Amino acid sequence: MMRRVQIRPITLRSVVALAAALTVAAAASVTGASAGESGKGNLAQAVKKTALLFPFDKTNVSVANAEEISQMLTDQAYSRLILTNAYSVTRYFKALPTVARLHSDQQLTDADIAPPYAEDNRKPAKIVKLIGYDQAFVGSIDSYEYSNGRATITISGRLLEVTDEGAGYRVLRNAALSATSGSGSTEEERALNAARDAGEKLMSQLAPSVAVPVTPDTTKPAEKKPRKRANMDWLWGVLAIGLGLGIGLSTGGGRGGGGSDSPPPPP
Repeated sequence: MMRRVQIRPITLRSVVALAAALTVAAAASVTGASAGESGKGNLAQAVKKTALLFPFDKTNVSVANAEEISQMLTDQAYSRLILTNAYSVTRYFKALPTVARLHSDQQLTDADIAPPYAEDNRKPAKIVKLIGYDQAFVGSIDSYEYSNGRATITISGRLLEVTDEGAGYRVLRNAALSATSGSGSTEEERALNAARDAGEKLMSQLAPSVAVPVTPDTTKPAEKKPRKRANMDWLWGVLAIGLGLGIGLSTGGGRGGGGSDSPPPPP
C-alpha cells in the first residue's frame, strides 16, 4: 500500500515574506556595523582624567566677603578645568557620598575632611586616592592688603596627581600670583575684582586652554556614495529575485494545480 504524500506549493506570499526578512536582516547588519564603529570613536573621545576640585582656602583673608571670593575663585577653577576638555571635574564637599562613607568607616578623620586643604598636599592626595580619582586641585588665598583705596590679593593653586610611589602624589602644576584693583565703590567690591583678575591669570597657567586643530575633511564623497548605493542595490536585488521567483512559482502552480496526487493505475 502506497502512502500519499501531499506537497504544498510555494506561494507568492511565502516568497515575498522570505525576501523581506532577508532584506531587513541585511539592513540591520549594515546599520549595526556603522553604529559599532561610531561607538568606538565616541568612547575614545570620552576618556578623561577624573579631578576633585577643593574650594579655595580663605584662612588668610581679613576682608568681609572672604567666602564670596573663595566661591568665585573655585567657580573660575571649575570652568577652566572643564574648558580644557581633559577632565571630568567633581566639586569637593564633606557630604559627598563617597567622602561621607569613608569618614563613617573611619578611613578619613575629621581633620582630613575639613579645611584648609592646600596647606598639606597629603590631605587632598589621600582623599582623592581613597575615592578612586586621578587628580586633585587645591588653591588658597595667601594674603590680602587694602591701602589707598586699592585692594591687593595673592593666591596660589596646585594640580596634584595620585601615584603609588613616594609620598603618594606628584605636583603637576603649581603657580602663585597677585593682582590689584581699585575699581568698585567699596573695599569688598575692589577685593572681589582683584581676586577675579588674579584667578583668571592663575588658571591660565594651571589649566591652559588647548587649541584643537581643525582637520579638513579630505574624504571624497564620490568614494562613499557608490558603496552605499551598492549596498542598497544588493538589497533591492534580493527582493526583486524573491518577487520574480514567487510570481513564477505561483503561475506554474496555477497551471498544474489540477493534477492528481494518486499513483497511476497498474497496467
